[in-house]
Amino acid sequence: MAEDNVPQPGTAHPAPHRDRVGLNALWFGIAAAPVAWTLQLMFSSSLAGYACYPHADPRTFPLWDGLSPVLLAISAGAFIIAVSGGGVAWNSWRQTRSERPGSAHHLMETGDGRTRFMAMCGLLTSTVFVIALAFGAVALSVVPLCGR
Repeated sequence: MAEDNVPQPGTAHPAPHRDRVGLNALWFGIAAAPVAWTLQLMFSSSLAGYACYPHADPRTFPLWDGLSPVLLAISAGAFIIAVSGGGVAWNSWRQTRSERPGSAHHLMETGDGRTRFMAMCGLLTSTVFVIALAFGAVALSVVPLCGR
């Protein structure tokens, strides 16, 4: 059983381009957009919730003026972080896209091209969460605060 995990002499490493992209860059590309979206959701929800429902009775207007610009600034900051994560993932994918020849089905069965796989995961997650952040920003400008 343990002999199955020992690499055979003369076989190539399953991630030959691992030296082109650092592990931190790969993980940043994967995690930056979801973390930015999560933080944006937590901060915006808590600020808007407190501004509109400070006590048992809901308010028709927020507690303080300028809540919308603060919420938009939080969304813009999260959007910048998410796009930068996508940029890092794109750069990582460009550097590793030729890691192994063959179709995606062949590579899934053999486990080759792990660096390229992580870079592609970063591209996909960044795209999905950038879209989610964009919908959140649109909702801020369309939906009235405190149900006015």
